[in-house]
Amino acid sequence: MLQYRKATIADIPALVQLRIALLKEVMKIDKPSVDITDELVKYFEEHLPKGDYVNWLAIDGDNIVSNNGIFFYDFPPNFITTAGQRAYILNVYTLPQYRRQGTAKILFAKLMEEVTARGIKQASLHTSPNGMTMYAEFGFKAKNNEMVWGQHV
Repeated sequence: MLQYRKATIADIPALVQLRIALLKEVMKIDKPSVDITDELVKYFEEHLPKGDYVNWLAIDGDNIVSNNGIFFYDFPPNFITTAGQRAYILNVYTLPQYRRQGTAKILFAKLMEEVTARGIKQASLHTSPNGMTMYAEFGFKAKNNEMVWGQHV
């Protein structure tokens, strides 16, 4: 049976591996031209303790098999979120052999509980076509107005 919990500093090596696996899959790259391991370690070491980045994990025995993360940030207030706090969801990844078993949905529900508990009124994410149905079940709506400058995934 899978266990669910928030990531800690001790989980950073696994978080790094899962992030790299996600990027390789999304970007369709077998062998990246750069090694981002050290930068990812620094990111997680800085943001996990501060609490502005939260990562939920699904664990099977000693192995992390699925994870998702959320970054909380301040944004100028608007008419929806006068406090100016927003969230960006990222690193939603499940090992291939654990997909289509409801694991990602359980983790995502825990992530959204965190959003609600913090009083966040706006959250966003990028998704593959495979994830759209699940996110829609949580109230996310597709928007076609995103534009990106520079290199991007």
